[in-house]
Amino acid sequence: MKKHLLDLLLALTLIASLTACGGAGAASSAEETPTERRSREVSRETETTEASTAAPESRSSGTAAEVSADALVFETTDLDGNPVSSAELFGEYQLTMVNIWGTFCGPCIREMPDLEVLNSRLKEKGCAIVGLVCDVAGPDDERMIAAAEEIIADTHVTYLNLVPWEGWYYDLEAEFVPTTYFVNQKGEIVGEAAIGARGADDYEALVEEVLAGLE
Repeated sequence: MKKHLLDLLLALTLIASLTACGGAGAASSAEETPTERRSREVSRETETTEASTAAPESRSSGTAAEVSADALVFETTDLDGNPVSSAELFGEYQLTMVNIWGTFCGPCIREMPDLEVLNSRLKEKGCAIVGLVCDVAGPDDERMIAAAEEIIADTHVTYLNLVPWEGWYYDLEAEFVPTTYFVNQKGEIVGEAAIGARGADDYEALVEEVLAGLE
């Protein structure tokens, strides 16, 4: 009996490792020193597996944010430095998928071509996808922005990708990446967050379910 339980646990752990990376949600202390942060980043860069790395709470885009009990309210930039506000971003679409991903996360990167396919489908429904690159420290983090842009080019992604705003991890909890939230035109999170990588058809089914709940 114990052997069967152990085999089941190992199988579930393997499935989780193939679809998501852990630790996206601010595992580091805000008291982390620059030396400690750099040491952690070097450790991540030399990692030979697809294990996850934490996106520390001390990281900030340097852009303004306002935490609302009812809606996401923020100002940030895209990876090219263009300003983006939550009101303009969400107000344009009936529903927006916010896909939180990291440059260190294999499952995140592997699902991006599917997300690009899905984004084309969602346009017909008045919906869209937006990426949030959790390990970009801010608009001046040229190294990580370059890494993200290289991945975006390799996966042929055309949908918008954002620099995290200050305090984003309080607004969008993400213990694992990818984690995807659904946001209505008012900036309110609706439905259940989707954790782990999925195919275009699976995501589209979730969008349809959420849209039905908005009616």
